[in-house]
Amino acid sequence: MLTQRLNDLGFDPVVVLDAPEVGAGEGSVVLAFVKYEAEHCPDDAAWIHPYYYASQQGYEAAKALAAELKEEGVYLRDDILLKPIFARLPGLSRGRNTLSVLNGYGSRFHVQTFVTEKRLPATHHLLDAPQPLHCGECRRCMEACPTGAITEEGFCREKCIRHWQLSGKVVPEAIRPHMKGSLVGCDVCQAACPHNPPVEKRGVPDISLPLLLTDVKSACETLKPRIGANLAIPNRVLAQACLLAGNSGDASLLPLLAPLMAHPSPAVKEHASWAVARLKK
Repeated sequence: MLTQRLNDLGFDPVVVLDAPEVGAGEGSVVLAFVKYEAEHCPDDAAWIHPYYYASQQGYEAAKALAAELKEEGVYLRDDILLKPIFARLPGLSRGRNTLSVLNGYGSRFHVQTFVTEKRLPATHHLLDAPQPLHCGECRRCMEACPTGAITEEGFCREKCIRHWQLSGKVVPEAIRPHMKGSLVGCDVCQAACPHNPPVEKRGVPDISLPLLLTDVKSACETLKPRIGANLAIPNRVLAQACLLAGNSGDASLLPLLAPLMAHPSPAVKEHASWAVARLKK
């Protein structure tokens, strides 16, 4: 049975919905959750938020299972919008930071989505209307966000650190210092949220910053199986690495950054120039 196989792979909980409820055909939609342990971003670069390791591991496990069960009418889907489902799913609630909280888990989880041609017994049914925010009078995430992305009026994506990381775009200068040593990922609003347990584990650098600056293609080959090919795109990783170098305070990186000031990528060129100026100061 699909749900038991998912449990055996470490997915828990596994939620089964009737597909017509979510507009996804006539069978079932199966949401497979996997949680991850939070970390503090270390001061020394380059760190990757643990969500991306959990999501890649979950994806690889789900992809292999879907391939095995394809003849039984089981498919992996990535085109079903989850946030509208989460807003109406009992056991979940939403916060000001747009992240959903799962009872007993907090907001630190990843989900893989399956559809089945055969209707499975539903474990949940969606509520008629989206649930209100669970925040009440709490403003902790708003106060903690270093770039002011969470406001009374709502969430401003253009101010969110994660929105810019590995985007391939030139990052606004006001946001760059707040990325610190993170190659991808930010946990500030989640760490501030009282629905999450305290962060106790200190992260360690995941990959050499000098390697990223001098041989990013090789570095990305190392990163692909860990975070996925869609994130491990050399020029995007290199542009982010330049920002990390500028935030590191390590002047020994200046000789590695200097050639990148003439890089053909506008983002790499601008970020390298900013990092050199910052380190020289």
